Amino acid sequence: MRYFSVIIIAVLLFLPSVSFADAEKIFRENNKAVVVIISYDSKGNPIGQGSGFVVREDGAIVTNYHVISNASDIRIKAGDRMFKVNGFLHIDKENDAVMLKADAKGLLSVKIGDISKINIGEKVYVISSPQGFENTISDGILSGLREITSERKILQITAPVSEGSSGGPVFNKNGEVIGIATFIVKKAQNLNFAMPVNLVKDKISSKKVTALKDAGIIDYKKTAEYWFNLGYYYAEAGLYDKAIALDPNNAAAYTGRGLAYYQPGNMGKAISDFQKACDMGDEIGCKALKMALESR
Repeated sequence: MRYFSVIIIAVLLFLPSVSFADAEKIFRENNKAVVVIISYDSKGNPIGQGSGFVVREDGAIVTNYHVISNASDIRIKAGDRMFKVNGFLHIDKENDAVMLKADAKGLLSVKIGDISKINIGEKVYVISSPQGFENTISDGILSGLREITSERKILQITAPVSEGSSGGPVFNKNGEVIGIATFIVKKAQNLNFAMPVNLVKDKISSKKVTALKDAGIIDYKKTAEYWFNLGYYYAEAGLYDKAIALDPNNAAAYTGRGLAYYQPGNMGKAISDFQKACDMGDEIGCKALKMALESR
């Protein structure tokens, strides 16, 4: 019994050191591949800041769409070096993700993982620049893999992130990026979301660059995708009143509000909003309507 107790104590003492060692290793190997992204208006004034990560040594960088929305100019800060962004290699407003092309060479890049191989409860790490503190690491667990539709999934994590962390990489214990830190529900304790990196994985080799002036980048808060995603995040956090209070100015907003009604079981209002979204041509709204009618 005494020998068994010694073994248990040794294990308990060892586990935290393993976690710390993992975090230190992941930070050491990847912090130079995590960048600060600064967006500017047409007058050269900074209007936003977020995080991103290098996926190709020639300056291909992944971040959130909302980090660079409304930008007339974008700059990347990697360590003590600044690089100009020439344009976009990939734009995905629906999933709040973009891949930028900076005028750079010889950058360190991250390793890309696969969400099909992750498990709920496993350790995750986020490297980002919250509140202006460049390249800070935080850890937590993967607490959920939420399915918005059969084609769209989102990661729920407990690793602490804050403003400025958007676009930062979420690593698994092997130091592979599995997600893009995307949204923080401020009124829900320790509840953060990340888009799966699989959304951009097959775009990393893309060479075609769309110039910033030709990309049609607009304020993310004025897009249908923003209202849908916001409604979904609030509903997932259990903040149904907050989600329901969103102003549904477009089809996706009706779908998002419908989800907020649907989760606590207010089927009548959910179906009504899904129907409005479907009538306005929102494909996800139509699928949600079918789901709600079948489950009633």
